[in-house]
Amino acid sequence: MGSDQTTAPARAAAKRRLPRGSLSREIILAAATTIAQRDGLDGLTFQALGAELGAHPTAVYRHFRDKDELTLGLVDALNAEALAALGEPTGDWVADLARLAHSIHQVFLRHAAVGQMIAARTARSEHEFRIVERFVSCMRRAGFSDADAARYYRAFADFVLAYSALDAALAALDPDTRRADLRAWQIEYQTLPPETYPNTAAIAHLLPALDLMIDAIKARAPAGPAAGNPPRLPADGLPDGKPR
Repeated sequence: MGSDQTTAPARAAAKRRLPRGSLSREIILAAATTIAQRDGLDGLTFQALGAELGAHPTAVYRHFRDKDELTLGLVDALNAEALAALGEPTGDWVADLARLAHSIHQVFLRHAAVGQMIAARTARSEHEFRIVERFVSCMRRAGFSDADAARYYRAFADFVLAYSALDAALAALDPDTRRADLRAWQIEYQTLPPETYPNTAAIAHLLPALDLMIDAIKARAPAGPAAGNPPRLPADGLPDGKPR
């Protein structure tokens, strides 16, 4: 056979190849997000990235030395997206705290397959530092000492990340399974017989978790809440029914 008989897939891949030097961290992270959303983090390999980008897998190593560094890059990309939606801080530390939580939660839902897996990771990058700065600023403006600001920041931030990851995991389920789980909160839990489950039936309305956390911090804040009440945030994009 002649050497010119290249397979059709190989010819197609060659045509899709990006020009040398055209890759950037941003392009790679966008492709990595697409793969992770479609195939999960287990499917996010440098080989898969090369195929998605039309580049040789070794080209990715010029920007990320291994998969762990790539994963931290995804964490940083989510932090950057959350920051971009925030705008500047206001004079109301309570409203700013609620907006921080809402922005992070929204990003996790938009990238559910990624968000559910990476909440425990620390990007140690500029965008993460800026989010921490915003959280701590809220606590210090509430009048807490530096030691207490650190305590309440850690408790609140961990709560936001954990709940965001939990809701991201729910959002990542196949639609039929997700709807069935949500119906359980809307129907089964709401209609439990009080004679059999008196405690659960008594709290079937279940107050929103974010409001409870912020109310607890407001109650302990030496400076008290800012004047007025923060606007209630819109729904987070997850179908109603699951108590938060």
